Amino acid sequence: MSLITYLTRIHFADRVLEDALAEEITRNRVRRPLVICDGATAGSDGFERLCDALPTGVAVMAVTTHGVGAANGSHEIPGDTLPLQDCDGLIGFGGKAALDWARLAGGPGRPVIAIPTRTETVGLGPVGGTTPDAPNPRPRLPVAILCDATLTLDASPRATAAAGIDALVHCLESFLSTAFNPPADGIALDGLRRAVQHLETAVQNGRDILARREMLAAALNAGLAGEKGYGGVEAASRGLEETVPARHGTLHGALLCAVLRFNAPAISQRYALIRNAIGLPEDADLGQVLTQLAKRVGLPLRLSEMGVHADALPDAARLAAADIANRTNPRLATARDYETMMRAAL
Repeated sequence: MSLITYLTRIHFADRVLEDALAEEITRNRVRRPLVICDGATAGSDGFERLCDALPTGVAVMAVTTHGVGAANGSHEIPGDTLPLQDCDGLIGFGGKAALDWARLAGGPGRPVIAIPTRTETVGLGPVGGTTPDAPNPRPRLPVAILCDATLTLDASPRATAAAGIDALVHCLESFLSTAFNPPADGIALDGLRRAVQHLETAVQNGRDILARREMLAAALNAGLAGEKGYGGVEAASRGLEETVPARHGTLHGALLCAVLRFNAPAISQRYALIRNAIGLPEDADLGQVLTQLAKRVGLPLRLSEMGVHADALPDAARLAAADIANRTNPRLATARDYETMMRAAL
């Protein structure tokens, strides 16, 4: 087992759930954890593994991000009324929504343990589409993260593709972010390289543990590098999510080309560093290469294919321009700029 102590305690190994969960529960003196999971993990084999790995005598409650909960005989609890008064710790188990909910609900006396089961996030980095005028509460940094690639083996090809492109874009935009953070730059480039090399295999053969492990490593890098902030792809995706029920990473694939072309005048020298890191020729069109990767893993390349209509773009563009990610985009974009980019991707 590998223990990484960078920002927090990160256990990274196959089947580390069984090795480390009891240790972290005991270490943080948690006796009544609330497990926040999502619809894809509630009742799964992975969820049963989690319950089996808890120390004897620990009482577990569970809720899901869709409002259905069950664990160790507990009753169903609406997801919008978390019983925080009854717990002394939180376990986020699942994808981005579950891990974000746990981080936002954490606080003094309620440590958070993050256990990702998909590879768009590991419970680090920014949460939500906050704006300077209306920020969300600062998310809690997990006291421990358990990165176990065996928990990701059952994710569908579609979910794997969307999550993988999400992690890829987070690495990409963290590297391009205007914030100064050289260590994060190195972490972001390494994560981007891993995602480009292994995403297709993870989608085509979900039982390939090496590819799953590498994509989980890419997601970890994306979370660590996310301290720098993101950029225009993230901001535009969040704006559009208010208009269409599409997976976050699916929107990323459609927006990549337009946003990278918009940013090129301000940051083209960094594109050369990215090309070198992922083994592209000097004259390669970075946006086209990454967009074609999204296509090969089965993601749509046009917003219209996801149900986005032209009349929704002005509102989505205003939300994108106000999003906190726009503040660290290499080239500050107005609402009109975002609408132009969205129309190019429509």
